[in-house]
Amino acid sequence: EKVARIEADARRAFDAQDHEARAREIYLQRRNSLRTPEQVSVTHILFDTKKRTVEEATRLANETRARIVAGENMEALAKALSDDPSAQRNSGRLDYFVKERMDPPFSKAAFALKSVGDLSEPVVGRFGVHIIRLDGRKDGSIPPFDQVRGSILDEMRKTYVDRVRNDYVNALRTDPK
Repeated sequence: EKVARIEADARRAFDAQDHEARAREIYLQRRNSLRTPEQVSVTHILFDTKKRTVEEATRLANETRARIVAGENMEALAKALSDDPSAQRNSGRLDYFVKERMDPPFSKAAFALKSVGDLSEPVVGRFGVHIIRLDGRKDGSIPPFDQVRGSILDEMRKTYVDRVRNDYVNALRTDPK
């Protein structure tokens, strides 16, 4: 009960002061750690290598890629040909993802595509052979101070309250009475 009162008093004392300058300083120190990573959105067609050899899957991927380059609709081909079960509902489209979220060979190929509409050569990954089309790219960015101000102040408040509480408890421990 006494500790809860000490914590509540410490929160009030913290909130009564202006911490804007220190919060901005912390923001500037941590800007790079706040960066959101680059993301891409793609459409892909998978030829599963559990159902066929890598060579056969690669041949099918090359044939399908040629059909797309010739003008056929990739989404329709994904629904018709892809071994990815989700292709029936999403037509092969994968919403924005960071590089670490996908199988490394898949991510490497997806992030290597430069312009929206670019189509990869066949990519051999853990799940089979893919062809990948870049649908969108979001560069990494640092959120503005106003977007993270509240969380920085919350962290500063917690640190302050923890320090006041610990000082109080340590004083009790060392008090002979």
